[in-house]
Amino acid sequence: MLKPPALKPGETIGVVAPAAVADALRVESGVRVLRQAGYRVCVGEAVFNRSGYLAGSDAERLEDLVRMFGDPEVRAIFCARGGYGSGRLLPKLVERLPVDDPKILVGYSDLTFLLTYLTQQVDLVAFHGPMISDYEDSPEAVPELLALLGGDRSGWNMSAAAIVQPGTAEGQLTGGCLSAVVATLGTPFEIDTDGKVLFLEDVNEKPFRIDRMLTQLRHAGKLDGVAGVMFGEMVGCSADPNESVKVADVIRQQFASSDYPVVSGIPSGHGVGTATLPLGVRVRLAGERLTLLESPFCE
Repeated sequence: MLKPPALKPGETIGVVAPAAVADALRVESGVRVLRQAGYRVCVGEAVFNRSGYLAGSDAERLEDLVRMFGDPEVRAIFCARGGYGSGRLLPKLVERLPVDDPKILVGYSDLTFLLTYLTQQVDLVAFHGPMISDYEDSPEAVPELLALLGGDRSGWNMSAAAIVQPGTAEGQLTGGCLSAVVATLGTPFEIDTDGKVLFLEDVNEKPFRIDRMLTQLRHAGKLDGVAGVMFGEMVGCSADPNESVKVADVIRQQFASSDYPVVSGIPSGHGVGTATLPLGVRVRLAGERLTLLESPFCE
């Protein structure tokens, strides 16, 4: 795997919006947080654009992303928000993304499309972590994010809230938002889970929809060869008041006969979202404990 250098104080962070329209006030607030932390910030030209529900046209959003990856002054790229739209950029990104200068990219939710593309087709470590628009709601996540990206190893260990299936596994970390992961199936950008520790999280999905997506992953063979599975907080994934099945029940039933470890409640992505997961690095899942086995950064 290609690994970017760790982010140093005073270096430049680029901000892009590869997906949905970003709220200008929330983006500006997040940018202030980064500048107050001592970083220079370069906001992409299309970040405040709008084309329907997208942050500008596909061409505008793609150009911002390519420009940030090609700018030698930009050492990390933070996404403004998710929503929808980053998957639309992948076919053109294949032709245009510079790969000779590895950089940090941080995002989650719809950015799962981009994170999966980078880790699988570019072989570049990418980071499933809080986005610029999240900083107002989760200010405690920012110091943890910046510490990890700066090379601090204290974030290399974290714990899940619950064990669904006990056990120990090692493998490369992959995954992201469940609905986006499922949407890669049958495309040239389909997720590879064989031998890997698969992380899945989502927000505001009913238990039956989580069941349907997990069933689709199983039918596609994506849960057969995994080393282990981790679920996020699954915030808002609740049933109607008159329904008895909870998302925890769905997960337990789906993995009742699994011979690999399964845990839930890793706080990354939607929800509290304080943890940043480096995708593409080797990790160990032992009981409820997740540990990075290698640095996500080059020396």
